[in-house]
Amino acid sequence: YAPIGSFDASWIAYDAGLGPRLREVESLSTDYYGFDASSPPFDDVRVRQAFAAAVDWRRIATLAIDDPEGVATSMVPPGIPGRSERDVVPLYEPDRARSLLAEAGFPGGAGFPEVTILSGGSPYDQAVILELKRELGVTVRSETMDFGAYFARLDREPPQMWFLSWVADYPGRNDFLGVLLGTGSVNNYGRWSSPAFDAEIEAAGAATDPAAAAAAYDRAEDIVQRDAPVIPVTYGTGWALARDGLLGAGQNGLGSLRMAGLAWAD
Repeated sequence: YAPIGSFDASWIAYDAGLGPRLREVESLSTDYYGFDASSPPFDDVRVRQAFAAAVDWRRIATLAIDDPEGVATSMVPPGIPGRSERDVVPLYEPDRARSLLAEAGFPGGAGFPEVTILSGGSPYDQAVILELKRELGVTVRSETMDFGAYFARLDREPPQMWFLSWVADYPGRNDFLGVLLGTGSVNNYGRWSSPAFDAEIEAAGAATDPAAAAAAYDRAEDIVQRDAPVIPVTYGTGWALARDGLLGAGQNGLGSLRMAGLAWAD
């Protein structure tokens, strides 16, 4: 049993010998864009909302991936216990986006500073850049860094806009909400802070009733959709090759092979 990358899976699927051995594996990961909410221009919620509403995120995701279930509907990916099936990705509303940017002091994009999207390698940057230029009249450029130095840059000097893939440390909604967006969290690279969001995350963590916890997480997701500190785009898919007759092989969604239960077919 050998985990493989999605690039190799794309051609192995058509290989006569290896194709039948290819397995799709649940991967608890989310690909998302984030904003530096601590500095201009994205410290203004109206600017973040304008960028969020100017891009057709679902269309970009649908065109970029093969699996429609991989199009993000929230920060929390499928497979996480208690995940909501609601779609809380910002809506594509270009007229509203232009109005919001004008309210923020940049009508038609006039006077808006040049923005850089930084990533360790994203397939969506150019589509996002083109839509922002078309709908808002703003200039955005992309920059790619070596992945090894990327996290150090996010920690030290977050760019205005950035792209990241997050894989669950544990299978819970908080790992994609409180861990990534809570005030002061080390993984809150955009330095966004919302007392209302923090209160809902605290309420979810303190709840003893699963329904109450789910409702608090739902309210937290509504705040993320409204204030747009981050925008989820797609969910990750894992792949592996398994020898013929190998039973019980599979990963747990966190990338770890489940050793218990492995056996050869008779």
